[in-house]
Amino acid sequence: MSVREKFPKAQLPRSHYFVSVARGEAMRTLALRPVAIWGLLALLPLMLLWACGATAYIAFHDEMLAAFLSHEAQMQTAYEERISEARAELDRVASRQLLDQTSFEGRMHDLLSRQARIEQHDRVVEALATEVAPGKDAPVAARAEAPAKPAAAGIHVLDSNARSGASDSVFTPAARASAPDAGGIVPVQPPKPHPADDAAKGESLSALPRSSGDKRAEELIAAAQNPDLDASARLGLIAFSLDRVERGQIETLAGIETQARSQTARIDAIVARAGLNADQLAPPSQKGGMGGPFIPLEADASAPEFEKAVSRAAHEVALADKLRRLIVYVPVREPLIGEMSVSSPFGYRADPFLGRPALHPGIDLVQNYGAEIKATAAGRVVHAGWMGGYGNMVEIDHGNGIATRYGHMSEVMVAEGDEVKPGAVLGRIGSTGRSTGPHLHYEVRLDGEPVDPARFLEAGADPQ
Repeated sequence: MSVREKFPKAQLPRSHYFVSVARGEAMRTLALRPVAIWGLLALLPLMLLWACGATAYIAFHDEMLAAFLSHEAQMQTAYEERISEARAELDRVASRQLLDQTSFEGRMHDLLSRQARIEQHDRVVEALATEVAPGKDAPVAARAEAPAKPAAAGIHVLDSNARSGASDSVFTPAARASAPDAGGIVPVQPPKPHPADDAAKGESLSALPRSSGDKRAEELIAAAQNPDLDASARLGLIAFSLDRVERGQIETLAGIETQARSQTARIDAIVARAGLNADQLAPPSQKGGMGGPFIPLEADASAPEFEKAVSRAAHEVALADKLRRLIVYVPVREPLIGEMSVSSPFGYRADPFLGRPALHPGIDLVQNYGAEIKATAAGRVVHAGWMGGYGNMVEIDHGNGIATRYGHMSEVMVAEGDEVKPGAVLGRIGSTGRSTGPHLHYEVRLDGEPVDPARFLEAGADPQ
């Protein structure tokens, strides 16, 4: 038995892997553990991936760099766009705030301008109201100076005037028109309100509409001061209250126009009943200087409603003012105060001394000896003293060809050239001249011709 058969073949160790490398006759064997083999196998894919990545990087380096730069540029562009949008939004907010502030200031400016305009309009309304209803003690021809008042004060003034009632009369009632037979005595009714006085001095403004919006406007102004309201709501309330005030002013102007037209109609009726034509009479010119800019009363069709209302009211007030100044110089008031009687009317009668028919150019009014004699209209004394059968006589020129005579006075208390007002004391009742007893001989003359004084006294006393 051979040794090979007796001993088994030699085997390589199973714990290693052997790798033999031969070069020519030289051979070298490397022993590798399985762990190392598996490690190499595991690194192989990573090396392949790295090799592929490196190859791709080398091959696509420019494209990748360009894509990266493009992405960065897009991100920067988007960032800048968002910044621009934010800035634009800030600009819009700032512009909106500036616009709101400008709008608020503009509305405030408009409200202040309206307030100033309303105050100016109020002074116009108050001036017209003063002219249509002058003060009780002020002369008719005079202009009352209206004190400065805040906005809408003219409406309150009109309301207070409307509540104050009609002005007091300073004149007496007229004598009855019907004349008795010669020598008869006719009693006269006791004094009553004299329409000529009301027409000359101005009526109560009770006909004017009361401004019911005043209290509401004040409530709106008070509500606008509420701190809980925003500025826009406050401005809206104030604007609404100013609208109410403006409407109230227009209503007041309409009332002034109506009142002035009523006064014009009354004075026209008085003058017409006296047998005169108001269009043919002219009031005396006012004394003192006058002037100012020309402001026509006629308003254009496109003018604001207030200006149209002012134009209409001012036209009526001017006409009423002219007639009020005119009626002061028309003898429609009585020459005696208190109870009196008519002893002889105007016209033909039997002369008390000769008993023959003769023209009596006036009326004889009987009252106590020494009673005061009053001027029946304003005018200038052209005679004061003795004049034949008239005895002591005063003659007053009232203009427009109208004159009055007061005869048989016991005492003359004025002088030639004196300017007298209605109701001025001219003298006292007496029995001078051709007189059978104490009485007043009263005449009215038109262009030098005597006319019946009864029609003038009736015109001033008739309530129709």
